[in-house]
Amino acid sequence: MSSSDQKPISAAALQPETWTASSNDALKLFVTNEDEAINFRPVFTYPIFGDAETIYGYKDLCIFLCFDHYTFKPFLNVKFAEKLDDSDLIDIKETMMKYLPQDTIYKDEIRWVDSIKDEKEKYEIPGEKVDSFKADNLTYEIYKINLKLAQGLELHKRLQVLVLLYIEAGSFIDAEDELWDVYVLYERVEGESEPSVAGFATAYNYWRYPGSAKFDAGETEVRMKISQFIILPMYQGKGLGQAFYTHLYSYWLTKSDVVEIVVEDPNEAFDDMRDRADLKKLAETDLGFDLSKVVANNIDKVWVDETRKKLKLEKRQFSRLLEMVLLYKLKHHLGNISKPDVRKFIKTRLYKKNKEGLDGLEENDRKDKLQTAYQALEEDYFRILGDVKLGLNKRKVEAGEDQHGNNNNNNSNSSKKKKVNGV
Repeated sequence: MSSSDQKPISAAALQPETWTASSNDALKLFVTNEDEAINFRPVFTYPIFGDAETIYGYKDLCIFLCFDHYTFKPFLNVKFAEKLDDSDLIDIKETMMKYLPQDTIYKDEIRWVDSIKDEKEKYEIPGEKVDSFKADNLTYEIYKINLKLAQGLELHKRLQVLVLLYIEAGSFIDAEDELWDVYVLYERVEGESEPSVAGFATAYNYWRYPGSAKFDAGETEVRMKISQFIILPMYQGKGLGQAFYTHLYSYWLTKSDVVEIVVEDPNEAFDDMRDRADLKKLAETDLGFDLSKVVANNIDKVWVDETRKKLKLEKRQFSRLLEMVLLYKLKHHLGNISKPDVRKFIKTRLYKKNKEGLDGLEENDRKDKLQTAYQALEEDYFRILGDVKLGLNKRKVEAGEDQHGNNNNNNSNSSKKKKVNGV
């Protein structure tokens, strides 16, 4: 074949890196008010641009996605120096608009600013304020958004793209399903009329059969499952995530129909935050949680079950909290407690949880597996406990344990003897 028959090779094929951009770098996120625009970065863009998180065919690509701090109305603009003449290139505007509400303003920034001003003339947060708290001399308010209102549904549509950008494997909820709740956290600065969106959470009301008597009487029971939980990057590092979760938890404690509070597929960071928040919550006297009853020997199972239900915690989470309290006591030398007792207490749960797999092993292999699992869990618990303070008084703890007849010296010594040949 002669050279004249060969198709010319494009410059793009010779230098693909020039025309390839990281979608994580190309996407520029901003939250704006009248005074400033705060830039923040996405963590993930693969739900929008594919697993490789790259965009091909554009040089010096910038995708600007801006939100008003109060209404969260979005503005999208796409800029680039050059674009390849290739029909296979993705249309960035079209791709982004699949995940943004229809009222997103494209390219015309002046029109966006004017539309925000027009909207704010009558805008009110479309929901009910359910709680508020102070942090660093600022006020934070939690609103339960009314998704039956057009404005409430629209606000959620504006927020939901953050789920894709900040939650791994995150996906949109069906906000028209009446069992979904959306809670938005606002920061309110004294002297300013408009609060700023600081984060949001979604939770699903799973119906649970309450028993025939309650069902016949028309009473309902739900398991409140936290599905998505986001604090905007510029508000992170201030303890707001823990405060937001704690106040949502306290709000649900007041609801008679909510019988259990659970979390759907939490990541490690959320798990850590939740554990520390729950531990601190247990130490609050108004919950009536008796920390002195948390013992390694002969723990009152009736008390455990009644207390867990009162606190509306799932079994796994409450068991973890009890184990962390035991290690906390051990760490701070509170009460008549020994490490072998704590180790046996935790291993018992681990064995029950993994009984089917462990029973198929030889005895020594089973012990090794349990010991390895225990050591990893103990290390993780101490990491989570960190500098957590539960406000326990040594004399009070010991008096409480003696009063309840749990974990006295005889029981503890007996346990130590058994541990020599036990797991």
